[in-house]
Amino acid sequence: GIPRRVGYRGHWRRWLLNQIPPQPRKPGPPEHHSLRFLRIAGDCGAETLNAQRSTLNAQRLRETSNLKPQTSKIGLCPGAEYGPAKRWLPERFAEAAAQIGAQTPAQWILFGTNIDAAIGEKIGAVIGNHCVNRIGQTTLDQLIDEVRQCRLLLTNDTGTMHLAALLGVPVVAIFGSTEPRLTGPLGNGHVILRHHVECTPCFLRECPIDFRCMKAVSAQEVADAVLSILDDKFQKTTSLKIQI
Repeated sequence: GIPRRVGYRGHWRRWLLNQIPPQPRKPGPPEHHSLRFLRIAGDCGAETLNAQRSTLNAQRLRETSNLKPQTSKIGLCPGAEYGPAKRWLPERFAEAAAQIGAQTPAQWILFGTNIDAAIGEKIGAVIGNHCVNRIGQTTLDQLIDEVRQCRLLLTNDTGTMHLAALLGVPVVAIFGSTEPRLTGPLGNGHVILRHHVECTPCFLRECPIDFRCMKAVSAQEVADAVLSILDDKFQKTTSLKIQI
């Protein structure tokens, strides 16, 4: 077994831990989870890096390469391992992709795990020849290489979203049951689409009612957010959160 198990209390993990650092309580807005995890590492004696600074360095590296291909390579991650409450409607992903493709040349690359296969097939059938379906076909190293080549990533609140942000790839992220102030992409130049309804954030894996938070996000506003980045109309020095 692992001799040293460190973490904060909560989610029934207390009985698995043998070192529980005090969890600071600060007034003000919620703290991003990355800062909490870095604090735990620091309490263990590890040297920690500034996660925000790492993403900014990656973004600056991308901006120095003035490559603007005629066809934009756009990553699309339609799944979410946590559960269906974090997944935008597949037909709306397809509709948004069609609207974007009608205005600018785009090559779509679908990312995800095997459990997203049916969703990927549904979206890929609508996009057609302008889509490469890589769902369930990439190792982590391959995913890193392929996401790095994308002009941006359109995604739910996923691990691939955080990977793209770390690589300096702009993200258009759709949030529903979760809270972007806690788990949103780090760095600048991202667009977060989220509609406030009376029950968000619920943090549930499955919606027990009518999925109103995700249904409120339209394909048109997602397409507009993607096009704002592709057309360089979005200010790269700010992280925009669209909350409607």
